[in-house]
Amino acid sequence: MRKLSEAALQLMEKAGKNKDFAIDPDVLEDHLPFYHLKDSTEIIRFQKNFAGLHFQDTVIHIFTPEQIRERKTVNTYEWKGQTLFPVNNGLYIAENGEIAVRDCGCNSHDFYFYFERFGTFIGQQAFFEKHRYYKSLPAYSCEVSDIKEFSARMSGYGFLQDCSDRYNLMWKNEVNLVHATCHEEAWSVGIDSVSENNRF
Repeated sequence: MRKLSEAALQLMEKAGKNKDFAIDPDVLEDHLPFYHLKDSTEIIRFQKNFAGLHFQDTVIHIFTPEQIRERKTVNTYEWKGQTLFPVNNGLYIAENGEIAVRDCGCNSHDFYFYFERFGTFIGQQAFFEKHRYYKSLPAYSCEVSDIKEFSARMSGYGFLQDCSDRYNLMWKNEVNLVHATCHEEAWSVGIDSVSENNRF
């Protein structure tokens, strides 16, 4: 498992964790057979490392100690051979550690995987915390047919390792942030700029 960046760790420290969500990993492991998981390692790791984290007006967690004590199960979803657990109002963690979001278009109940690990999500949030101007300026997006070719064209930009994984690739230079995201094997690229006159 890739270590969290210093910026991500600082963001988590700033956000704070509610210790009331802490659950002994052995106790949690005894509870998880209710869900018939292939491997519970990532679920235990997530609960240990991130449960109780205050984030965007919610508290990140899968389980509460009360649920475990009362032997209550949480709602789960099956998607592409993975059991998904909700971790807040919009994110779900699969048993393999990948983070999914729900497709809300056209009354769909599908999910799509958006981060390889929750650590990538935290890495991106830490980046945007320090570079808020990218979020407040106009942006545009496009589809790319060959992500390898596109990535090669980005060689003049700095690659943001802490914000990237198999579903996300991010680069920046002095004037642009380029964020490629994968959805169902198709890649789209969003470009944010610090200046309307200095674009990609």
